[in-house]
Amino acid sequence: MRPFFLVFVFLICCQGLKAQQVKQKIEPRQGLLQLTPTIKVPYEDAGYTLVLPADETARGLIVFFNSDRDTINKIFHHALPLDIAVAYVTTGNRFEFFFEEESMQQIESYLQEIISQYKIPKQNLLFCGMSLAGTRALKQAIFAQQSSSRFQLAPRAIAACDSPIDFVRFWQALERAKRLNYNSIAVNEATWVTAYLEKNLNGTPKNQEDQYIDYSPYSFSNLESGNEQHLKGVAVRAYTEPDVEWWMKNRGKSYYGMNALDAAALINALQLLGNEEADLILTNDKGYRPNGTRHPHSWSIVDEKELVEWFIQLLE
Repeated sequence: MRPFFLVFVFLICCQGLKAQQVKQKIEPRQGLLQLTPTIKVPYEDAGYTLVLPADETARGLIVFFNSDRDTINKIFHHALPLDIAVAYVTTGNRFEFFFEEESMQQIESYLQEIISQYKIPKQNLLFCGMSLAGTRALKQAIFAQQSSSRFQLAPRAIAACDSPIDFVRFWQALERAKRLNYNSIAVNEATWVTAYLEKNLNGTPKNQEDQYIDYSPYSFSNLESGNEQHLKGVAVRAYTEPDVEWWMKNRGKSYYGMNALDAAALINALQLLGNEEADLILTNDKGYRPNGTRHPHSWSIVDEKELVEWFIQLLE
């Protein structure tokens, strides 16, 4: 592993927002990640970006499992005035699935460094993520309760936005998208994701169903209690905008091809386990990309101000 580099600390001011401290830790990474035999993508630098109140005192920490600091969200506008810090963490793999415990241990070490250095209560963590980053948030929370977790940094709450959760269902939906060949975007995604899943889970759900179930934060195919049992004591919100007409028209997908299916199934399972803080958040016509393009699979379906207020209530 390359040496750790703690880069600069600087003070910035945003319009309508009190001064904040932004700190970064960067572990440079080079080379290409082999997604499929024909698709390679560059690694990004591993590490984290941390946004703190000006006095560097925070009573809680919101953690995003991706490196994007600018375009995806501006949640720190709502969090900092309430003394909640925000962190963006990455292993350096933009397409990180957390197949390996080493990746989650890497993220755990970043979080431990942050909460230790800035004296943030370890029980006051909110894990967040959009799409696959939401999957990572769920898997990190499950990992925190395993014996291989060194610091046991279980979150108080999780907010997963339109994330794939059941990877038996997800693989089947992607495989169908390839066969239908309705939309090039859907086909390209399905091609590399199925190949990457099959490479890391040693096959398809047809011959390695147990591995897909074991990997999934929740799987409808598992008739017994699975990984969701580790979320029984965690407040969980699953956000989704089930605009099936949009998916049919633009991607050739039905409900079976939408992550909304996973969101509802996970929350239902948690509620049946007795989790009274598990909620399915459904939205309508909120999904738009930063450029204004309509897309229900977008972080914009999350009301960031209300999410922060919900988190604050959980801490009180």
